[in-house]
Amino acid sequence: MTKQMKCERNSFHKLMVGVAFAALVVGSGGAALAQTAGVGTITGTLTDASAAVVPDASVVVHNTDTGVDRSVAANGAGIYVATFLQPGHYEVTASKAGFAKLVRKDLTLQVGQTLTLDFQMPVQTTQETVTVTAEGTLVDTEKTDLSQVVSTAAVQNLPIAGRRWETFALLAPNTTGDGGSGLISYRGISGLYNSTAVDGANNNQAFFSEAKGRTTVPYVYSMDSILEFQVSSSNYSAELGQAAGGVINAVTKSGGNVIHGDLFYYLRYQTLNALDPINKAAGNYTQPIHQQQQFGGSVGGPIKKDRLFYFLTYDGSRKVNPISYTSSAKFPLACPAQVTAALCSGANGFFSSQLGAFPRFANQDVAFGKLDYQLNSKNHVNASFNFDNFHSPNSYNTAITSANNSITANGTAVTHERIFVANWDSTITNSMINAVRFQWSRDKEVISANGSAPSISVTNVMAYGMPNALPRPAFPDEHRLQFTDILSYNHGKHTFKVGADVNLIHELLINLFQGGGVYS
Repeated sequence: MTKQMKCERNSFHKLMVGVAFAALVVGSGGAALAQTAGVGTITGTLTDASAAVVPDASVVVHNTDTGVDRSVAANGAGIYVATFLQPGHYEVTASKAGFAKLVRKDLTLQVGQTLTLDFQMPVQTTQETVTVTAEGTLVDTEKTDLSQVVSTAAVQNLPIAGRRWETFALLAPNTTGDGGSGLISYRGISGLYNSTAVDGANNNQAFFSEAKGRTTVPYVYSMDSILEFQVSSSNYSAELGQAAGGVINAVTKSGGNVIHGDLFYYLRYQTLNALDPINKAAGNYTQPIHQQQQFGGSVGGPIKKDRLFYFLTYDGSRKVNPISYTSSAKFPLACPAQVTAALCSGANGFFSSQLGAFPRFANQDVAFGKLDYQLNSKNHVNASFNFDNFHSPNSYNTAITSANNSITANGTAVTHERIFVANWDSTITNSMINAVRFQWSRDKEVISANGSAPSISVTNVMAYGMPNALPRPAFPDEHRLQFTDILSYNHGKHTFKVGADVNLIHELLINLFQGGGVYS
């Protein structure tokens, strides 16, 4: 069977349009908001000492990390809503003529969270301001989804061998590994039905139905670039949809008014590690990973205080994991009478040269940069670019030991990831906020062949030559353009959200199966 897959057109040939309309009607006590990709919400109700609502009060939401303020006003029902807020640390101030000013400090807003802060405003006396230090809320009364946030503290302090941040999703309920694929299953559903968003942008690959880069690379975003992420296994909002399994909603780090940075270096070396007991019992004393190094750092801070901020990350990974080729045949092989002694010796010598241990490594370099700019009190923009280069010879066959195979029947894996994401949040009125997102990304995966055509197999001895499924010059080479617009409107005790999400995907697939011919 021969197949040639090549889709190449002058314009994008594949259009995926997802339009989500959500009208959320809630009872008395405040406005409930659905999860929002990459950001959070602070809302609440203002009342006086008699529990009567206080309309038209001024509420200022202050980000203590960046010094940025978001000003909103309570509506006629005494409800205020500040949506599309960056996760971080906040304080909220409520004020109105005739009432004492109230300040709530030491607040932490997580990604996808709706933080409810109700104020009971006392009548103004000689005391002008009342300051309250926030306490942790035991129950999130606005939460309807089954989700869990993996915080910065968890990511920084929990041990993980490969620094692949998505693996922490296994801390959430209803999650488990999806067989040996490296994917995660939610509620027993295949990992191919999951979805991932980073800073609100779609982080999925359309062709393989996995996250960008798949599990063939160590990671696409560095752990140092991820602030925190929310893992939702069910009941997530339409805005986070496009999935039947689970959803990961991640947000990257940003700079603040104070410069912060870190450096890291991790080393895994074979003489420092104990042997696997199962392999040891079977007489295998070879460490699968001979050496692994992970190193890099990050820095973030202000370019202009309270207005413009930067964040930069570099992450390098170097892994040495040799591969061994074995054969079930015993050498030298006997030859038929028609074969001369010289040819027989040459054939046995060739087969023997293809067996044994061969070097293999996996090198990856990841760079990330982000700018945040507060244009004015009503407009905030940010833009980020993530760069990932992965290169690994002899990695088409990823096994530690490959039986009845040879070094020529392998290939070099190369993956390039380029992801640009921009967000613009604007306050139109006190009750209407709009968020616009844009993404340009490219996911290119290439596997070249070590050997030349044809593909040859000798029964119970080995396979050599060009593998049947190689080379893969583009498998895939995927370009994505994403345009998203979400409008949030607060009216009385109700909040309405309407949005559109358009993904334009261009696929180039080149994989000529058995293109070099097959000989047995």
